[in-house]
Amino acid sequence: MHSPSPRLVRTALTGLLLSMLAGCGQKAPGVYVLDSPQTITLTATASPTSVKRGESVVLRVTRQTTAQWKQIPRDALQPGQCWVYRPPPSAEAEVASDVQWRVDPENAVEFDRQYRMDHTRAATMRARGRIELTPVSRAACEPDRLIEGAPIQIDVR
Repeated sequence: MHSPSPRLVRTALTGLLLSMLAGCGQKAPGVYVLDSPQTITLTATASPTSVKRGESVVLRVTRQTTAQWKQIPRDALQPGQCWVYRPPPSAEAEVASDVQWRVDPENAVEFDRQYRMDHTRAATMRARGRIELTPVSRAACEPDRLIEGAPIQIDVR
């Protein structure tokens, strides 16, 4: 059996490498910019919804996002223009760990700071009575816009 010469192998590899490099870097990578107002819906649930003071509940939130994103070359961006590599998903099954929570009455809940792989959020009820929790999220590429979901209520005895 005959082996190719080292010089032939080097020449072939050099040619392959040059052809790969020729295809790279020719264009700026595409990015996405917001092309329409976003509609974002946060839907929160808790389990259980009735506990004793000092007990915990598991909070869950789904996020639905509808928007138009336009792909443009990165070098076409205007100074300060917001962009993303990928548009946000239209449906996110669990984002409770990624949202902020507004609590009424204030300081009635202590949130578990431990990261949960399922993206839920645990919260311990510190006060008796009815506690209202509202999920709040920022909108991608709209830094001043906060989205609030419908509040959920926990009865604490």
